[in-house]
Amino acid sequence: MKQESNKDFEFNEIITLKPLLISLMVLLVVVFCMSVYYFVLGVNFKLSFVMITFSIMILGVMLILKANSSTVSFSFTEDSLIVNIGGRASVYIKEDIIGLYSLNYNLSKSSRMAFEILLNNGQSLYFSDIQFNDKKEALKHAALKRFLNTFLKEIDLHEFKEIKSLNMNRMGQYYFYKNNES
Repeated sequence: MKQESNKDFEFNEIITLKPLLISLMVLLVVVFCMSVYYFVLGVNFKLSFVMITFSIMILGVMLILKANSSTVSFSFTEDSLIVNIGGRASVYIKEDIIGLYSLNYNLSKSSRMAFEILLNNGQSLYFSDIQFNDKKEALKHAALKRFLNTFLKEIDLHEFKEIKSLNMNRMGQYYFYKNNES
């Protein structure tokens, strides 16, 4: 991750798939590895083969996620948000962005990226880290905090509410939205 200017941000190894699709990919790898284990060994339990199968599952999941990750950069102009995913730029008018699901980096020390940008046409843009651990990296947390605050200021999202229910399709536990009275 690097910050080029106050309104330009770049993050590496970002997945832009829906969380439900990521879960489905992981499940398919697990089912495939367990099926191979069953067809090769049957119901015989061998700890060494279980460990090898588990290692292959982890490696398979990481390779699939790594293959689907890319560098994502965000640039804010006067009236638009430019999102560059792996060399392909997309322009979104700021008025078309109606909300954001995210972690609140102002309240937490998390350095895990989790953003879902909601558009007024019903589509969403998903951005998450390739690694799902919640390591505390101070530099990455600071960059995510600057990005969140810049995003909220540029798109004019002020209010937020905490989402208490678990939903596999949501990227963060906080919902930022535009005030309807403006």
